Amino acid sequence: MNWNMILRAWVALLALSGLAGIQGCASSGDDAPVRPIIRDADLIGQNYQAADALLMRAPWLRERREPLLSATFVDINNLETSSGLGRVIGEQLGSRFAQQGFTVIEIKMRNNIFVREGAGEFALSRSVKEISQSHNAAAVIAGTYAVGRQSVFVNARLIRATDNLVLASYDYVLPLGPDAKALVAAQ
Repeated sequence: MNWNMILRAWVALLALSGLAGIQGCASSGDDAPVRPIIRDADLIGQNYQAADALLMRAPWLRERREPLLSATFVDINNLETSSGLGRVIGEQLGSRFAQQGFTVIEIKMRNNIFVREGAGEFALSRSVKEISQSHNAAAVIAGTYAVGRQSVFVNARLIRATDNLVLASYDYVLPLGPDAKALVAAQ
């Protein structure tokens, strides 16, 4: 065996034992699992993809060219509340429909304007029906979100304003990174 090979093996062994020592120092002595750092998704890209998916599921809507209402997305656990995240989702889906050539009328979240507590599903109030009729709107872009430990589960829907019929739906997940957490906390 040549000395060069022995020296290389010795250096490799020292390097490995050094890494093991560093790893051992980083441990606090307990075997608690280390949580991975959750990074935010491209929120705009994810929401634009959701809008595109809704439109793909309702292609006839493009031909009719009637206006749409864009509503704030609400917390599925309390349909009368939202957050910065719910407002951003509604705004970005509405923006994407506008980019696609639709006339989009925005509805800002107000008390009981578009959901009724306890319905479990969307139950459009008389106010939204009146707003949609006055603007001759074909549908409402609306939805819910649920905050989990590491993710936000979003349910986007196109709902016919006249009778609450779900015309198209799309569900997606956003990682609960630092920006998403801040938006969820912003009431």
